[in-house]
Amino acid sequence: MSNERLEALTLWYRGLSEKHVSTPVMISGDASFRKFYRVDEGILMDAPPATEKNHEFVDLSGMYLSNGIRVPKVIAVDYEQGFILVDDLGDETMSKRMSSADGTALCLDAVSLLGRLTAADAGDLPPFDREFMLREITIGTEWYFQKALGVTFSKRDQKTLESASRIMIANNLKQPQVFMHRDFHCRNIMITGDEFALVDFQDSVHGPLCYDFASMVFDCYRDFSEKERNSLTKAFLNEVKKRKVVSENVDFVQFRKMVYLTAIQRLYKCVGIFSRLYLRDGKKGYLQYIPRVIYNIKMICSMYPSLSGLSDLFTKYERHNVDFASMVDECSTFNPANLKR
Repeated sequence: MSNERLEALTLWYRGLSEKHVSTPVMISGDASFRKFYRVDEGILMDAPPATEKNHEFVDLSGMYLSNGIRVPKVIAVDYEQGFILVDDLGDETMSKRMSSADGTALCLDAVSLLGRLTAADAGDLPPFDREFMLREITIGTEWYFQKALGVTFSKRDQKTLESASRIMIANNLKQPQVFMHRDFHCRNIMITGDEFALVDFQDSVHGPLCYDFASMVFDCYRDFSEKERNSLTKAFLNEVKKRKVVSENVDFVQFRKMVYLTAIQRLYKCVGIFSRLYLRDGKKGYLQYIPRVIYNIKMICSMYPSLSGLSDLFTKYERHNVDFASMVDECSTFNPANLKR
């Protein structure tokens, strides 16, 4: 953030009230162009209007709160400058808590939160439809395969991707469509007191039931064992059955397949997002997560033979650009040998 932006943000904040006299202290940025600062009255967001969805953020904050789901409450906003003041949920994310607490127990609490979200009124949220999914799949192809690795798909490669895309999209469209956060993972879940809260919700849509759950159990930033995933999948299935979102006749194996195929679509997008964050935005730190994402893609593909061709594409091309592949290796600490079964 330039000094001019910080000065303008500080001036705006202090102009809200003569009681606003504290000096903004930077907390962090994120994968977007936003920056966050703590003041006595809450959290200041610098969210450039050219790149950020500020109207959506404000509207969705009210929408989540009206559905009884804790998110930052908007105190003041200047759409023209891209400045927002929200209440302070603290510093403890689910990711931080997991380092010193039972991760599975925390995830079970998150499953309960997801159950409430599936029952929330989705209003007129935009649909996570076929066109939306194709745009997300294109991010993976363009930014990872084409721009990071320098790959030009052959006609056979393209047919392989199209076949996998049809499977992913059909799986997502056949699910009950619910209120979907779209980036539900351990860094976007805050723990304030004994309550869970959500941040980074401005991209929420009306979409497939399993998407947010798949985002959590195939988290790009944390490893889960298959035992943990199975336990959490059973818990989520029971939660949505209890809320009558799915039929009592849906069995575990059927539901797990739905979750895993949903995860493939998200993970394919994420490998493109992380590549784009480096290539376009200069954020090298996100490269470290690519090996975990690709490992999970291949693992899921190994379970469902109709997706084996997608796994083969990653194996065939992941070292096509040796310099990029070496940089990813240098950044990453992910080691599949350390995973618990």
